Amino acid sequence: MESKRVGASSLDITERRGFTPQAVKSNLVLILDYRSQYTHLITRRIRSSSVFSLFISGTSSRKSITELNPSVIILSGGPHSVHAAGAPCFPDGFEKNGVFVLGICYGLQLVVQKLGGEVAVGGKQEYGRMVIEVVRDYDGLFRGKKVGDKQVVWMRLGDEAVKLPIGFEVVASSEQGGIAAVENPDRP
Repeated sequence: MESKRVGASSLDITERRGFTPQAVKSNLVLILDYRSQYTHLITRRIRSSSVFSLFISGTSSRKSITELNPSVIILSGGPHSVHAAGAPCFPDGFEKNGVFVLGICYGLQLVVQKLGGEVAVGGKQEYGRMVIEVVRDYDGLFRGKKVGDKQVVWMRLGDEAVKLPIGFEVVASSEQGGIAAVENPDRP
């Protein structure tokens, strides 16, 4: 019987095709899914770049994440607020494994909150197509872009990061002034 869990079905299909986590772990991009509408799209786009990716539940155990030994972990968006009772979260300590971590929407808010920053209920709700502007040019997420460069993205933010964890800096903001992207150049 097929699993009803989205992440489990992705892993099951991958294993049926002969790919085991051990066989591809050196370049695995692992998406922790927090019920985003776009997790399948993110996974397909990464695979279309000839990079192996799969997604599992965002509430998976640290052991199951580390056994997959990913090179990159993407924390998806989702319909949750980090302030809601029982809001899903990544396991303690997984971000200390030297793995590159990218948080998208809800995932970004989790990173900010778990690493000592502050997330507040947003005064301005942002939904749909938004223009973001690069405000700092690190050799990271916006490599090749210059301060002032703009790009259209899809955003759904109800909460917003208002205080960043130590070492993090804003690298892009929305037209409304909200934090759209942050980086810590000293962390993988």
